[in-house]
Amino acid sequence: MKTIRRNHEIKRVSDKEAMNMVKFGWEYCAKEVWKENRKNKTVKNLETEGDNMSDKKKRKIRKENKRKRYESK
Repeated sequence: MKTIRRNHEIKRVSDKEAMNMVKFGWEYCAKEVWKENRKNKTVKNLETEGDNMSDKKKRKIRKENKRKRYESK
């Protein structure tokens, strides 16, 4: 996968597709640029969804939420 951009539009595409798009005016950029500009997923609230969820799924969501908190710092 490669990260490419043209003006303010940033995309992640396969290597072959990136090579073709670079020929038509796109340029390579760092993956961090794409990471900063992508939409953040909302944090799931366990209190509202927790009634019908298994314990395993609750643990997984807690772990994801914790990881997201530490990534942002």
